[in-house]
Amino acid sequence: MNSLFSRFSVTAVLLASVVTSQSDAASFPRRQIKSKPVAAEQARQLIVHYRNDARFARSAAALAGTAPQLESQLQLRSQQINRYASAIGVRFQPLRQMSTGAWVFRADKAMRVQDLQQISRQLQSNDPQIAYAEPDRIRRPSFVPTDPYFFSDQWDLQDTQVQKGGMNLPKAWDLSFGKDVVVAVVDTGYRPHPDLVANLIPAPGGQGYGYNFISDPDTARITVADGVTSARGPNGIDMGDWVDDFSCYNSDSSWHGTHVAGTIAAAANGKGVVGVAPQAKILPVRVLGKCGGQTSDIIDGVAWAAGLPVEGVPTNTTPAKVINLSLGGMDLCSKTEAAGFMAAKQKGAVVVVAAGNEGRNARLSTPASCPGVIPVASNGIDGSRAFYSNYGGHVTVTAPGGGRSSDQDWILSTLNAGRTKPGDEDYYGYYIGTSMAAPHVAGVAALMLAINPALTPDQVRNILIKTSRQAPANCVGCGAGLVDAAAAVSAAKGN
Repeated sequence: MNSLFSRFSVTAVLLASVVTSQSDAASFPRRQIKSKPVAAEQARQLIVHYRNDARFARSAAALAGTAPQLESQLQLRSQQINRYASAIGVRFQPLRQMSTGAWVFRADKAMRVQDLQQISRQLQSNDPQIAYAEPDRIRRPSFVPTDPYFFSDQWDLQDTQVQKGGMNLPKAWDLSFGKDVVVAVVDTGYRPHPDLVANLIPAPGGQGYGYNFISDPDTARITVADGVTSARGPNGIDMGDWVDDFSCYNSDSSWHGTHVAGTIAAAANGKGVVGVAPQAKILPVRVLGKCGGQTSDIIDGVAWAAGLPVEGVPTNTTPAKVINLSLGGMDLCSKTEAAGFMAAKQKGAVVVVAAGNEGRNARLSTPASCPGVIPVASNGIDGSRAFYSNYGGHVTVTAPGGGRSSDQDWILSTLNAGRTKPGDEDYYGYYIGTSMAAPHVAGVAALMLAINPALTPDQVRNILIKTSRQAPANCVGCGAGLVDAAAAVSAAKGN
């Protein structure tokens, strides 16, 4: 076995020994994520929030044709939208009502987002009963496509005396392992990795884990029966987000949610990697599939994860105390997202999000620009802000995400060996991005809530800010500084 790849250094606090990998170097290949030329953004759905609208049971009856008055009202609304949509040759139909009360209308084909924005402006200008209308935009995983480097140990978890860019987790583990705190990973879903399955929360009904919130069967890669329009259902297993024509952002499947989940809560089981909160529980909420995911699906997934009602979906009996979203888009926070994140926060969930990978001010990206969230920037192994990381006043704190300052500057976590379809589940790989930084903070939040369950989302945020440390290298726009897990957990215990 090549010694360069043969060991994972883990503190004696957890395992009392050095953990040895279960396979040779070939099991840890260099990950190469292929980028694509930037194409015009398209979307197919419109979100419209009507003032003082009927909700949930009545809306379902209207769509089923058993509530004539509301059904007639929906037809009139569709006609109103289609008056403006006819200019670009599309027709809309009502699809469903969201957890926020807004309606989702779906066109018969995709169109430019600019055209949807124009329809939205016309609706708002001409109907005082519309609180807002906006495109149901696509959000995508925030990992950064890069060239491969050599593999390294989990520098991101180390004591800062060992690694300048580390998080001081060994001392935090003296106080908390995050036992039984539920962390929702709103992402591409999960793969049943042997380092994760012990910490995954079963799906409603007991088959698989978590829940799939992707409505579109093609996006979800799920076959539905004739007449069924939604792919939503129990089990958030990742079916792959690959495409064969570069029509989206990558060709191979990313298994992004599995990587994020491993950073949060890979088990301390004597092999592979270990997560920030190795005794926390992961609730997989699948919202990203082929070519990303709709805002409406993402926000309904966030609502369900927090324990809020979503029409047509069983009640979540294990509400998340922490919700991680390592996804985003290059635009301002929409009203739909703002309402959804604030509702989750008011329910008591700490919402942690990636600051974005565009190398610009985070106020220009979403969900980093949304209220009620904790946006996380990314630092490298030397403690400096990563070259790709968004920055600025909207950033709360910074955490390890990888920075490419050396061959070792990557984040190792659970993954899957499949290029497109699932392959070997006992597999590990490296990514960099604010997608990797956010779950480090979500894990620290779980450590804090395990030791002090009474903490509110605002208290968690304030502790993270107050206990963050000054960056040892250039980190302009990094919020309060680099997260210090030991200091944060200690403060949570005494709070």
